[in-house]
Amino acid sequence: MIVSITFKNNYGAVPYSAASIVSEHTDTQHALEDAFNKTHNVFCSWSEKPVAGVTVCHYKFDSTPLRSSMVGDVFTVWTSDKDFKKFEVARIGFKEVA
Repeated sequence: MIVSITFKNNYGAVPYSAASIVSEHTDTQHALEDAFNKTHNVFCSWSEKPVAGVTVCHYKFDSTPLRSSMVGDVFTVWTSDKDFKKFEVARIGFKEVA
């Protein structure tokens, strides 16, 4: 499955496509969790070091790294070339939005 991530909750800024994740999981919930884990900063930014299956889709003009995925971001799970479901990161888990 492919999960596209849109960062929305960035201090009122315009939403932007942050990353595209190719997940080996075929279950939607596991694919969402996999994408969240791969776009979460722990010791350094996920956008600064190559990770298998992760494509960074946005670069800041000042070269600062991207933030972690967080509450309010939208994850689009592509189940085929034209079929998808959108989920918003909730305080606990994900909430389907479309």
